[in-house]
Amino acid sequence: MDLKRYLAARARLVERALDARFPRDASRLRQAMRYSLLAGGKRIRPVLALAAGEVCGARPHLVLPFACALEMVHTYSLVHDDLPAMDDDDLRRGKPTSHRVYGEGLAILVGDALLTEAFRVMAAARGVSPARVLGAVAEVAAAAGEAGMVGGQALDLAAEGSRASFARVRDIHRRKTGALLRSAVRVGALVAGAAPRVLRRLTAYGEHLGLAFQIADDILDAAGGPEADGRTDRELGKATYPGVLGVGGARAAAARERDAALAAVRTLGPRAEPLRRLAAFVVARAS
Repeated sequence: MDLKRYLAARARLVERALDARFPRDASRLRQAMRYSLLAGGKRIRPVLALAAGEVCGARPHLVLPFACALEMVHTYSLVHDDLPAMDDDDLRRGKPTSHRVYGEGLAILVGDALLTEAFRVMAAARGVSPARVLGAVAEVAAAAGEAGMVGGQALDLAAEGSRASFARVRDIHRRKTGALLRSAVRVGALVAGAAPRVLRRLTAYGEHLGLAFQIADDILDAAGGPEADGRTDRELGKATYPGVLGVGGARAAAARERDAALAAVRTLGPRAEPLRRLAAFVVARAS
């Protein structure tokens, strides 16, 4: 399969759905929401949800509201992460960050609105049984909250400027970035009504992919690559895999996580090929 074409097609689906859910109006809040939400990006989280749903036989339109919700949660986290109280970044995806354009107060409200709307979008999804909707909502809430992304961000802030252990860096990565990526895979499977055996395999895939993704991002940031916006992890004193293992050790760790992700979906047949290609792509970015 052509991964580039697959990613582009699924990203277009998500982009059109997000644009339709948030049409332009005169509200400055809506303008600011659209500015960050429709700023581009690979849409990896919604694509993972769609791909996992396809593995389990769900058509994309059934998973799409949940995929959009995941992107809304992710975007809210980026808007808040860029604020002066957090990373104080001036650029995101090559454009001025939300608070630089609209001010800090409105940027906070943008994040609040996107997070709240994400759960409304999931709750209003049609064609999916109430039990599956509830399962997906609970999954995203757990991944985004104290036990997941927000908790990971708190650990990340606490570790700034200190010599973090490998175990601590791994815990930060699993929660801050990995939890929502793992959740994306599980949400697609839950909406599709995946069998327990398949859900376990997809969960393992998501866990390993989430770590591989953040390790690769750490490597790219350390190298000052094109995907690195704003201040670097070193400038911010962040706890990272290259900081603990060196760049070579981090690359080896990313490869191990990729291989574990691939092993988890080895028996899931041709429908899982997009997931396999995605795992390889995530690590190849930092090669």
